[in-house]
Amino acid sequence: MTQPQANQDPNNRANKKYSFIESYNRKPIHYDFTIEPFDYIHDNDMGFAEGNVVKYITRWKYKDGLQDLYKAKRYIEMLIEKEEEENGTS
Repeated sequence: MTQPQANQDPNNRANKKYSFIESYNRKPIHYDFTIEPFDYIHDNDMGFAEGNVVKYITRWKYKDGLQDLYKAKRYIEMLIEKEEEENGTS
């Protein structure tokens, strides 16, 4: 039995990586990376909180500095709290 082929239509969103250049005709400096945070988050099936940690850690030097580090820290703290609640270790 052969594997079904993915949709090869280049206009299908499922076949594209996210691009600020295509969406906004520019690429903000805080998203000038080899791998865009959205693609990394999406390709690794990360949840909302994990994705925000990646986003803020990736851009902190180029956008909001220390404020982004505090945001990442808060999302990590929330993940820890949730994990402790679910495992009864709080």
